[in-house]
Amino acid sequence: MRSELNPNHPVTQEMRNMWHKIAAVLLRKFGKTKVLITVEDIAAMDEFLQGGAICIHPSGDILEVFLVDAAEAQRLAREEGGMPV
Repeated sequence: MRSELNPNHPVTQEMRNMWHKIAAVLLRKFGKTKVLITVEDIAAMDEFLQGGAICIHPSGDILEVFLVDAAEAQRLAREEGGMPV
């Protein structure tokens, strides 16, 4: 399980218990009612991220969800007041 790079940030705290709503929105947005995730998918994502992160950036009434590599994850965490890893 990955740890949060920015556990004390208000967005992290608000989104921590909202993952299921984010997942549901993504499913609906892409016209799906289910997605099958395999062990291989998880391993490939771990390999892809290699210390990176999934990020959420609120802007008004929009949430931007995006992936970043390890260096960008660390930079964003420091910039946003995150905890050192």
